[in-house]
Order: sequence, then C-alpha cells, then structure tokens
Amino acid sequence: MSVDLPTRIDELSTASEECAYEKVGFHQRHTIDASVLIDLARAFFEAGYVLEMITCQDLRAETQKMLLVYSFNRLESVDRQLLHLAIDPDTEQAPTLSMIYSGANWFEREVYDMYGVRFSDHPELERILLPEDADFFALRKDFGRMDEASAGGDEAEEGDDD
Repeated sequence: MSVDLPTRIDELSTASEECAYEKVGFHQRHTIDASVLIDLARAFFEAGYVLEMITCQDLRAETQKMLLVYSFNRLESVDRQLLHLAIDPDTEQAPTLSMIYSGANWFEREVYDMYGVRFSDHPELERILLPEDADFFALRKDFGRMDEASAGGDEAEEGDDD
C-alpha cells in the first residue's frame, strides 16, 4: 500500500506552508533538499500530478544559492504545489527529473542555459537558447544591466551628429 501524498510531503520536506491560492496561485509551498527531490517528484507523479514548470531565481547576493522552483498541479481538481530547492551552483547539482517527467528535460536545459545550474544524470544537458560557445549565463544577476549596455550605444549615437 502506498503512502498518501500529504504524508509523503510531510516526510520529505523541511518546511511547508499553506498559501492563499487567490493571491499567489498556489495552494502550498514546500522547501526541500536535493536528496529528496526525486522521491517527492515520484510521489507527485503517482498521485496524478503534472509538472507545470521548473525555473530558477538567483539569490546568490543574499544566500550564496540559486533557488530552483518546481510547480506541480492536478488538472482534474486543481491543487497547485510549489517546491523550493536551494543549491550552490558552484558546488552542487540538482537531480534531473527527466526520467519521471519527460518535459523536465527542456525546463532543466533552460535553467542550465540561463542560470548555470547543472542537473546530475541529465541525458542532454546543453544550451537550448544561447549559442553553444556562450561563456555567460544571461539571467544571473551579475551578468550585467541592460541600461549599462545601452548607455554605450547612446553615447555613440550622440557622437554621430558631428
């Protein structure tokens, strides 16, 4: 007999909180460690949940970590669940979920491409949006600012009027 999903979430998460669905669009938010991600994803899969998305937030200035954000949902009876997993992209990798949810392949490649977060055992972890030879991660906060990049262009335009 399998354990029900709420019990499994309680066993595997380090913190959980109810959310105001009307305000934030999720019913619950859970903080987890990388070591339980695959077990928890399997529990969601077995309970009939789909993986809606994986994204990332650069929190290195505050915590030295990247925050991976996973969204799961049941389509027949909406129950949106959010997982937060903090990792150090310089020393840690998140496990891939592509063997459970095939769509995770693309989400993980995008997170790798834009933030530099690696996923262990990923079948094809390579850039998906940027050129293969790009030596930067465009959505990291230390990548640069668009107004600084365009400031150089404005100065060049002013000089063209001479």
